[in-house]
Amino acid sequence: MPMNLSHQSIQSIEELVLETLSRVCLSDGGPDVVSAGQVYDVVATGGAVRILLDPEHLAEDQQEALAEAITPLVESLPGVERAVVKPRPRSIAQRDSLPGIRHVVGVHSGKGGVGKSTLTVNLAVALAQQGYAVGLLDADVYGPSAPTLLGVSGRAETTAAGDRIEPREAFGVRMMSIGLLLPEEQALIWRGSLIDQGLPQLFHDVAWGELDILLVDLPPGTSDVHIAVAQSVALSGVITVTSPGQVAIDDVRRGLEMFADLAVPCLGLVENMAGVACRQCGHVGALFGAGGARELADLTGLPLLASLPFMPRVAVGSDDGSPVAREHTGVGAPFHALARQVAAGLKLEQAQELQTEVVL
Repeated sequence: MPMNLSHQSIQSIEELVLETLSRVCLSDGGPDVVSAGQVYDVVATGGAVRILLDPEHLAEDQQEALAEAITPLVESLPGVERAVVKPRPRSIAQRDSLPGIRHVVGVHSGKGGVGKSTLTVNLAVALAQQGYAVGLLDADVYGPSAPTLLGVSGRAETTAAGDRIEPREAFGVRMMSIGLLLPEEQALIWRGSLIDQGLPQLFHDVAWGELDILLVDLPPGTSDVHIAVAQSVALSGVITVTSPGQVAIDDVRRGLEMFADLAVPCLGLVENMAGVACRQCGHVGALFGAGGARELADLTGLPLLASLPFMPRVAVGSDDGSPVAREHTGVGAPFHALARQVAAGLKLEQAQELQTEVVL
C-alpha cells in the first residue's frame, strides 16, 4: 500500500528553515538574508535540506561566511538531519512560468525500462478523466513514445495563425512529442546547445491553452535534457518512478540530488513493476526485487504515492495505444488513485470526473 504521507510534511521543514533564516543578518541593522534575496530557495528531501544562496545578491566571500554560520543553526532544527549550503546555478534564475498553465510537473526515473512513460501517459489520462485540463509533453528526445502509447500518428500541424504548433489530443490529453515533428525512421541527435535551444521551444511554441497541469515525460537518468527543462521553465516538482531493485533505487537517489540542486522538489515516489500479477489468479510475485521504494521513502521522508505491479493488460494497452486509465475501475483504478494523490499534493480543486467507462 502507498505510504500515506503528504507533501505538507516536507513543506513544513522548508518553512521552518526559512523562518529561522529570516532572523539572520549579515550586518547589524541590515536586512535579513531571506528578504534581501541572499537565500534563493530551500529544498527539503526529508531530513536532508539544501539552502541555495543567490550569487547575484551575495559576494563569494560572503557565501562562505554565511554557510559556516547557518549550517549548524539549520541542523539544530527539529526534523533536519543534514544541511547543505551552496550557491544556486546561475542559469535557473531565467526560468519562466508558462502562461495559462497552473503546474508543470516532470516525471523522472533513474533508469530506463521501469515503465516511466507508460505510467506518465496513464496518469495524464486518469487526470483528464477526473475532469482536469491536462497536457503531456514528451521530452524524452532520445526515445519519444507518447504517440505510440496514445495511439497518435502523423505529423504535428501549426495553428491557423501559423505562429505556433497545435498539440494533438487523445483521451482528453493535449500532447506534443518530438516524435510528431520528425519522420518515424529519423533519429534525433541533440546535444549541448541544441538541447538548450530546442527544448524551450517545445514549451513555449506549442498552443497548450489553459491547463491545470502539464506533465513532462523526461528521459531516464541525469542529462542535459533535465537541466535544460529545469532551467527554462518553473517546475512545481517532479514525480520519480522506480522499480523495487537496488540498482534502480541507487540511480533514483542521484536524480533526486540533481533536482534538489536545481531547486526542484520531489512530489513523491512511484514504485512500478512491484511484482508481476498472474493472468489467471491475480497473485503478485516479486520478480524485480521488493521493498526498495519503501526503504527510499523512509530514508528521504518523501511520500510513496503508489506501488504498482506489472499488469499484462497495461503492457497490451500501451502497444495498442489504448491506455488502461480510460477505465475508472479494474486495471485502471490504481492510476486514478495516483491521479487523486497528485492532484491533492498540488492542491488542485476537485474536478468533475468523466464517468466514461470503457470495457476492452
